[in-house]
Amino acid sequence: MPIETVKMNPPSEETFHEIDFAVMKQVFAIHNSLGRFYDEDVYRDDLARLCRAAGFIAETEVPIKVVHRDFSKTYFIDLLINRSVVYELKTVKDFNGSHRRQLLNYLFLCRLFHGKLVNFRSTRVGYEFVSTSLDEEQRHVYGLKLERWRETNKESTHLKAVVEELLDDWGVFLEASLYSEAIVHFLGGCDQVEKFIDIYRNGEVIGRQKFKMLNEKTAFFFTAIKHRNDYKKYLHTLIQNTEVECVQWINLDKHNVEFVTVV
Repeated sequence: MPIETVKMNPPSEETFHEIDFAVMKQVFAIHNSLGRFYDEDVYRDDLARLCRAAGFIAETEVPIKVVHRDFSKTYFIDLLINRSVVYELKTVKDFNGSHRRQLLNYLFLCRLFHGKLVNFRSTRVGYEFVSTSLDEEQRHVYGLKLERWRETNKESTHLKAVVEELLDDWGVFLEASLYSEAIVHFLGGCDQVEKFIDIYRNGEVIGRQKFKMLNEKTAFFFTAIKHRNDYKKYLHTLIQNTEVECVQWINLDKHNVEFVTVV
């Protein structure tokens, strides 16, 4: 998988915790001194400064560039210590699933196994370890479930081919938004793919909204969710309330990739 970033040094779990103990000492000192009402970059830059003073290599906004053919997307790590430990710094009320998925995404891309979320906004410093045992080889082990897929038009055939090519290059478990952005790119870009469609209730247009469309009558969705039955129900509702006749839906669920045609 083409990744452009600094050379990483995966630490042992013991080394990770040794580094983290020293970094968190500085985190608590900053929180005690500054309080909890500043922007994320204030805490990030001060933490990096203190970590450097303590003898660490501390880098901020470290780019990770993901590439597939002529598509690329760049992420930025908040704080990287000794090119071994990733910290994502937040100023939020509480952590949520998107924060954990973001950090896991960085770990997968950097081929690391341990990282940490830190929240400076809470009354007391909030933090969570985020770890994975999956290496790149394991992320390329997946199965395609095609029993409920119908290639109803040439655009659907193209969509399937694009997704299979991305999975072959990137594997699974990365953020759904990364795959989705790449799919849109290879289908012609946002101007070509994202279209306004009318929404009806009781035969009257009640609004218009953009959806990703393969053609005038076929929408598509790319997700990474567990509760697929509820989601499928809402896709049926979309068909009932618009002029969309078919939805092509691809869902990542760990090592399973399911292709579903909803009509």
